[in-house]
Amino acid sequence: MSSKIAYEETTHSQQDFQEENEPASTTLKLSDRSADESYKLFSKVQVSDPTPEEARIIRNKCLWRILPFLCIGYHLMYVDKQTLGSSAILGILEDAKLNSNQYNWLSSIFYFGYMVAEWPQNWALQRFPVGKWLAGNLIVWGGITLLHIPCNNFASLFVVRFLLGLSEACIVPAFLLSMSMFFTYQEQAVMMSVMWSIGNSSPITSGFLSYGVLWIKTGSFHPWKWLMVITGVITIIFGGLVYLFFPDSPLHADFLTYEERAQAILRIKGNNSGIEQKQFKKHQFIEAIKDPKTWLFALHAWSQEMGNGINNQTSLIINSFGFTVFQTTLLSTVSGVIAFFTLSAAAITLHFTRNSRAWISLIAYVPAVISSILLLALPWSNRWGLIVGVWLRYTTGVPYAVVMIWAANASAGHTKKTTVIALYHIGYGLGNIISPQLFEPRWKPRYKPTWIILLVVAAILPSIIIITLRIYLSRENKRRDKLEAGNVVANNGLVETTNADGTKDVRVVDTNQLDLTDRENLKL
Repeated sequence: MSSKIAYEETTHSQQDFQEENEPASTTLKLSDRSADESYKLFSKVQVSDPTPEEARIIRNKCLWRILPFLCIGYHLMYVDKQTLGSSAILGILEDAKLNSNQYNWLSSIFYFGYMVAEWPQNWALQRFPVGKWLAGNLIVWGGITLLHIPCNNFASLFVVRFLLGLSEACIVPAFLLSMSMFFTYQEQAVMMSVMWSIGNSSPITSGFLSYGVLWIKTGSFHPWKWLMVITGVITIIFGGLVYLFFPDSPLHADFLTYEERAQAILRIKGNNSGIEQKQFKKHQFIEAIKDPKTWLFALHAWSQEMGNGINNQTSLIINSFGFTVFQTTLLSTVSGVIAFFTLSAAAITLHFTRNSRAWISLIAYVPAVISSILLLALPWSNRWGLIVGVWLRYTTGVPYAVVMIWAANASAGHTKKTTVIALYHIGYGLGNIISPQLFEPRWKPRYKPTWIILLVVAAILPSIIIITLRIYLSRENKRRDKLEAGNVVANNGLVETTNADGTKDVRVVDTNQLDLTDRENLKL
């Protein structure tokens, strides 16, 4: 087997490239403007591949400087999103005079904003420094969270939730791009599960914060407003720290020397993709749109997120089982515990195994199936059995995290990768727009049609998609292995630079510095 991670990491269909008995082009040629940003660094700094010890030191420096920001960022993002669900039992329904349908729409409108901003946000991430753009959106996010406080009706909350979605559309794509610049595919898979375990443990924080603010007595400034104050201010502070200390790319990582920056890029050359490219490439965008796996990943995001509406309903559902508000705030934390441990287990498994993403994701859907069965079959009097059914839905954070990084890793070329990420999150947004509407007031309190839909659409369908992706990419890897064994895959390309006097210089570079897509670079 070749050096690529078989069955899960590579891509693509055969028609646009040479058949197995045709030789590949010996070289690929493009201008320096179209080359990956790493080409500029290697034009100035000449270094050899890092030794295993040097690579370990560089990796650890990157981990200590980047991973804490990603983990805290994910956690805050989910805490902020869950403020609405937590506020539902803290007084916002009464203060804003919301009925059940209006509350559901406040969940959905957030993702309308998310979808509207997804393309512009991904375009901005390609055009501007990733860290700085991320920081700006985090600060705006925190400010908008604070804007919930003066809202006293559905219309004002509707606008604020939409604006919140606009800023949140940047967060996950920025984190994915940052990971792809600094870490190997295997490291990214583990990191994504670690970050998601921290992020999805947010019900623990939300639950205890909700419990704490219930004890604050400040007249008309009700507990849900204090929750918004705390989460909003923390997010703004975090955004400032991201602006000051989070690196835009290895090229601008001030915690590394110039030689280490170059070696950091060489360390991940096994990814066979570049670091960054500020030019939008139309052909890469079109390739992403035509690529079948792009739509399979997007379809998975949509179907998987069809079950996400439960996040803003958990407190209300638990409360409906007969638990007090104080009990509900504490019982809601259990879902975060389940998410944390299942995602941590996924991270450990990914660290010690190879080519296991599909199987880990499939296993995580089993509790989701059991969840729907329990919620459909158990009598209303068995409230502890029903609450276990609610908690079990929270294992589905595993396939979301694992498949999302799989989608990013399976695509190369900066424009193509950002397009794939954008489409994945559009699928994510669509699922989250629809999912709150599944909790129709007329289906209370059992919500039996809801649990049937979640069983079929949010557990069985995404499992089928994962199996399809596994088979598709496995076949493509075998085809590429055969091409590589026949020495018909180009390893180098040419970059042409036009000098001030009009003369041209041509330089031979590794294909990793050419910002090629996974169809153009068959080493992937």
